[in-house]
Amino acid sequence: MGGQTLQDGLAGQGRIHRLWSARLTRQVLPPLAAVLLALATILPIGALLVRSLFNRDGSFSGLGNFVRYATEPGLATAAWNSVALSATATVLAIIIAYPLAYGLHRSCMPFKGLFRAIVMLPLLAPSLLPAIGLIYLFGTQGVLKSLLMGEQLYGPVGIVMGSVLYALPHAVLILSAGLAASDARLYEAARALRAGPWRQFLAITLPFSRYAIISAASVVFVLVFTDFGIPTVVGGSTNVLATDIYKLVIGRFDFELGAVVGVLLLTPAVAAYGIDVLARRAQRTTLSGKSVPVTPQPSALRDGALTAFATLVSLAVIGVIGMAVFGSLVKFWPYNLSLDVKNYARVFAAGDDGRALVASLWLAGFTAFFGSVIVALTGWLVARKVGAAIPTQLVQGLAMLPVAVPGLVLGLGYIFFFNAPSNPLNPLFGTLTLMVVCTIAHFYTVPHLMVVGTLMRTDPEIDMAARALQSTPAGTARRIHLPMLLPTLIDVFGYFFVNAMTTVSALIFLFTANSRVGAIAVVNLLEGSRYGQAAALAVLIMLISIVATALQIALRAFILRRQPWRRKTG
Repeated sequence: MGGQTLQDGLAGQGRIHRLWSARLTRQVLPPLAAVLLALATILPIGALLVRSLFNRDGSFSGLGNFVRYATEPGLATAAWNSVALSATATVLAIIIAYPLAYGLHRSCMPFKGLFRAIVMLPLLAPSLLPAIGLIYLFGTQGVLKSLLMGEQLYGPVGIVMGSVLYALPHAVLILSAGLAASDARLYEAARALRAGPWRQFLAITLPFSRYAIISAASVVFVLVFTDFGIPTVVGGSTNVLATDIYKLVIGRFDFELGAVVGVLLLTPAVAAYGIDVLARRAQRTTLSGKSVPVTPQPSALRDGALTAFATLVSLAVIGVIGMAVFGSLVKFWPYNLSLDVKNYARVFAAGDDGRALVASLWLAGFTAFFGSVIVALTGWLVARKVGAAIPTQLVQGLAMLPVAVPGLVLGLGYIFFFNAPSNPLNPLFGTLTLMVVCTIAHFYTVPHLMVVGTLMRTDPEIDMAARALQSTPAGTARRIHLPMLLPTLIDVFGYFFVNAMTTVSALIFLFTANSRVGAIAVVNLLEGSRYGQAAALAVLIMLISIVATALQIALRAFILRRQPWRRKTG
């Protein structure tokens, strides 16, 4: 009798524990996640917006700072350069990326995997590395400077060339998604009407992919418009808004005008993001559940032309990045072209640059680990609708915000918010911890969408069955959602790691002598005209990113092999 009473007591305690665990999960976690995301995103951006409306002495100026900036010499030129060069680079990037994406998904050209890997290579390196390669190719002492026909690399030409190379992988990825999602029945109907391949392309393929083109153009424009690295290296005397904000804050300590430029950078970025969202929604409405994937048929003329084009683009990418690698191995460019590893030895012998590379590894590791954990939590809260609707929707909105905020703007906002003497979080300023927080916030949206997309594919009946078995939300997440999410989390970890290794703009305002990272050290070396050493450090960053990506792919494949139920159910 006593044993039965003890069992009943333990069972009652278990029910109470499950009740409090479920209540804690639903009532505490969503508001806590919203507060953390607000601290990392909306509050710093709000601090920047407020700072643009106040004078240095703290008095309210309204639009006075904007008027003061409008009267600054060179404003119109910098604004026009930013818009014109970004538009030019966007058009060129789309013109190059569309045939590449078409060849990868709508042709039978050989070596698709190789072409794709080469085109994606700039994603694994700081944007400074292609710019360094352009200097060795087309700079004042470049081996191919005659191909510019008298034009100088340092200026609009260099900015456009570097920006196209930097943005090309992003454009190819977006266009590939658009071209991969199509309906073969449309082409069957066109062939029944005796429409030739060119007519099919003009009547079906091009109109069907127009939303992907708009989306890719929006993303590329924002990337180029807000990029700091390439204009700094090959921009010469050509002013753009991204370099203006750096000069105002670092050179003149004019934080008020820096905030004004931040607002100017933020406005087109938000507008372009809105266009991108509308284009993606329109793209989804063009497909139905009955759509049939397109299977390309061999065509000697088409496949040969696309293969030749992909080969030329791949050679251009390899040539620019390969030239940066070659420059890092040259003893003294261009007078002594014998090869050695002295530039690499100097990176570590100098001490500061070697420590910066190690700091990059710490930054990337912490960003990837904590970013993956937080993204998994917020993605789970949103996808499985854990807790009240308002906090969950707030988490989703805050998670989507960073994608529309340029890194320079976010970093400057962190100065105004976290460096405020009245902020209890002020001790974080200038530390690696704050740089980790900023990097997670800067790249947060894409991993969040990856997690939400994976969990949204989970059958809702699983949650219903778990509740019927009195399983807590945390218990269901641990036993069911986490195993399903594990391959995606490996991709999220790799995404955070690589971007943390290569980012410059989000951290350029936040580092100190004790928290300088590798990508920032490359900027400093270029400012000191130590191109060989800068190239060596940038190459090391790229090699680390390549190794990390290879490990990510291998680990993901290993996990999928250890989950045979995916093949049975999928």
